[in-house]
Amino acid sequence: MKLLKPWVSLAVAIIAAVFIFLGPGDHASKLMLAFGYGALVLVFLFGLIVVIDMATGKIDMSALISEHGGGASMSRFQLLIFTFVIALSFFLIVLHQKGFPEVPSQVLVMLGISSSTYAVSKGIQAGAKLPPKGTS
Repeated sequence: MKLLKPWVSLAVAIIAAVFIFLGPGDHASKLMLAFGYGALVLVFLFGLIVVIDMATGKIDMSALISEHGGGASMSRFQLLIFTFVIALSFFLIVLHQKGFPEVPSQVLVMLGISSSTYAVSKGIQAGAKLPPKGTS
């Protein structure tokens, strides 16, 4: 990871320089294009570093959808799956339309319901751990 950080910065700088000098349009549009692509490459490379660390075991994923007691959590799994499905769907729409689409209210409702299910599950778990009222 320490070795990749200078390469990430160098890659972003090279891509930004290419778009500044070779991109179409005036200087302001070239700078905006270079900044946009530089940020995109930077986010991609940081994401790649996270994925590599997950694959090599440096980031522990064993408790991602498990409860504190060790069992699987349906609410965490549901939130994870809904988030990945919606993120992948929007990614494919952006690739197809070459622009960010309008976010339908139904998608936000579905994510809200999934997040609420997780929040209620956590509330029930926290309430089950509290001692009954009137006892110390």
